[in-house]
Amino acid sequence: MRHDVFIAGYGGQGVLLAGNLLSYAAIHEGKNVSFFPAYGVEKRGGAAMCTVVIADGDTGSPVVGHPSVGVMLNQLSFDKYAAKVKAGGYCIVNSNLVAADAALLPGVTLVSVPMNQIAVDLGDPRMVNMVACGAYAAVSGALALPSLHEALKKALPERNHRFIPANLKAIEAGAEVARGATAP
Repeated sequence: MRHDVFIAGYGGQGVLLAGNLLSYAAIHEGKNVSFFPAYGVEKRGGAAMCTVVIADGDTGSPVVGHPSVGVMLNQLSFDKYAAKVKAGGYCIVNSNLVAADAALLPGVTLVSVPMNQIAVDLGDPRMVNMVACGAYAAVSGALALPSLHEALKKALPERNHRFIPANLKAIEAGAEVARGATAP
């Protein structure tokens, strides 16, 4: 078993925390993982992306040219990277910021999740990344939601552990909407 995901957005959306969370969840499940973060010189507003490879055996290179799942949090990321998702894969988009046309992605299942709106409805617009992690787990089947719950304890600094219950709600909401978006 091998899963790979490419997550892209802009600095401040929590792209790197999302990748880190997925990595800790994979470790919690006893899987091997590689996490490859990349970001622009600006912390907020610049490009941010990461690749996570999860495997039962060797993960190989953390660089993935054609991921099986792409998570695009903004329009620029979708325009630049969505076409790289391999046929048979999934492209999960933040439909509040991405105008996506499934016809542009032949052989790829487009999963639209209103991540910003879900985060705002839950009370914190910064939880877009948690919504995205829940959507990824539901669509890919790579990780179980309880593993993401456990991983929050490691991915978040202890001073932010008080936010874990809110983050759990965001993960679960993202998973629920993504399941509905991919249902036949």
